[in-house]
Amino acid sequence: MKTEAVYPEKWEEHTRNEVLALVDEYIRWYNRERIKQSLGWMSPVQYRQSQGMAA
Repeated sequence: MKTEAVYPEKWEEHTRNEVLALVDEYIRWYNRERIKQSLGWMSPVQYRQSQGMAA
């Protein structure tokens, strides 16, 4: 998260609510869209669905 979302931002220019929204957006993106080699090149949500787990 630091490399992808924290370091590129100038956090002092954002309000607390904006920061919380950006973190929430990053977490949603990470879980739904970011593929991982260790999960067979699937996102965490896709992997759980492929294993019959709730997403």
